[in-house]
Amino acid sequence: MDKVSADNGVDSQRKRAKCTSDNDCASRSDGSACAIREGASSGYCIPTWFGICHAWALAAILEAEPKCPVTHNGVTFQPMDLKALISDVYDGAGVSTVFTGSRFNGGTDSTDEYGRHSNNAYRDLNPAYFHIAAANLLGKLNSSFVVDVTAGAQVWNQPVRGFKVYEQTAMSLEEAAQTFYGLEEYPWNAAAKSIVYVKARMSWIYETYTDGGLVSSGEIDRFTTGAYYYYLLEMDDAGEIIGGEWVYNSDEDHPDFLWFAKAKPAANTVTKIGLSYADVSMLLEKSVACSDSASASGSAGSSASASTSSSASTGASTSGSSVSSASASTGSEGPATSSTASSTGSVATETPATQTPATETPVATTTNSGTPTSAPATTTAAPAVTTATPSGNQGGNQGGNQGGNHDSDDDQNQQQQQQQQQQQQDFEQQEHPRQSYQSFFHWW
Repeated sequence: MDKVSADNGVDSQRKRAKCTSDNDCASRSDGSACAIREGASSGYCIPTWFGICHAWALAAILEAEPKCPVTHNGVTFQPMDLKALISDVYDGAGVSTVFTGSRFNGGTDSTDEYGRHSNNAYRDLNPAYFHIAAANLLGKLNSSFVVDVTAGAQVWNQPVRGFKVYEQTAMSLEEAAQTFYGLEEYPWNAAAKSIVYVKARMSWIYETYTDGGLVSSGEIDRFTTGAYYYYLLEMDDAGEIIGGEWVYNSDEDHPDFLWFAKAKPAANTVTKIGLSYADVSMLLEKSVACSDSASASGSAGSSASASTSSSASTGASTSGSSVSSASASTGSEGPATSSTASSTGSVATETPATQTPATETPVATTTNSGTPTSAPATTTAAPAVTTATPSGNQGGNQGGNQGGNHDSDDDQNQQQQQQQQQQQQDFEQQEHPRQSYQSFFHWW
């Protein structure tokens, strides 16, 4: 328990201000709450979005979801305990990932007269990369991936469940310039020959403390949310996507980066706090099969039980504890509920999905008939059609390395859900190259 907390729980944040209640953290401007370990009388002011969502999201996609309690070496592990343990293993494992987009860490940023952010890290993920990755990974390869769903400084890694194009309208450069910018000429990409306006929706799984097999029970639908995105795809003469621009509210609210893993952790992985991937996998397999009679040997009873109470406790920490969530294996047991089949870099054609199409038309941002004061940066390089060949691990490949998000209790989780749903409603009312990273690291 102490090792887990010191590694990625409350005690890992000892350099932060001490507190005994949330009131002690009220003067801070970072959304901190007082995180106190179970049994302790004081803790530390920690931002409520801190955690290991990068590890949870990865495990949620690559591993089968535990369903039943498992007793091993006299210790009973609930499904939630096993989700916590496998998340903690992924946090400490070395996994190669494919990553695109730049994390926005805050700092200097402003918007121009068209609503575009000046900070490149905020303005990406470029919608061209987003569209091609989502359409190909989900639509063609039936594989999921992880997305930081907020463009701002906070990091909310979520496993993606679905993607669908609801509208795509071909436009001339002149039509796009007038419609979206109030200009006579399209101002951004000199290499573009035409424009396709797209309205699409991405859905993802968010965190919950609900125990049990959420995919097998159908409860996963309760913990699925998403957002509509509006963007322009810049096309060349051959109809290939060569760039893009966010429009309407998506200038402000869009994914920050996306990534996936090339493979699961090595079978002999043991984290620095002593968690064995083989031991936890053995427990996981028993839980998935609802079998409590496996004879596999190992130290899972001692090493796992020591971390469970800390990592799975809802009251122990607002940060860092590997409370696992609802997601389960969206790749194997919960395939993407909606997707758009796509060819390579061309615009995807729509494929029917389970989500009900929205009929709202977004409200146009204020346009300006003037000419941009400085020449905007052009996007001339065609984005990669697929960022990597997925492995055969349960239909999904995710990996990653970006900070987390775990609130301290159900009320805060409900608040997150409401915030995400409100973002979705707001949208509905309105109508880099590849990089590989080795191992995970914290982003607080």
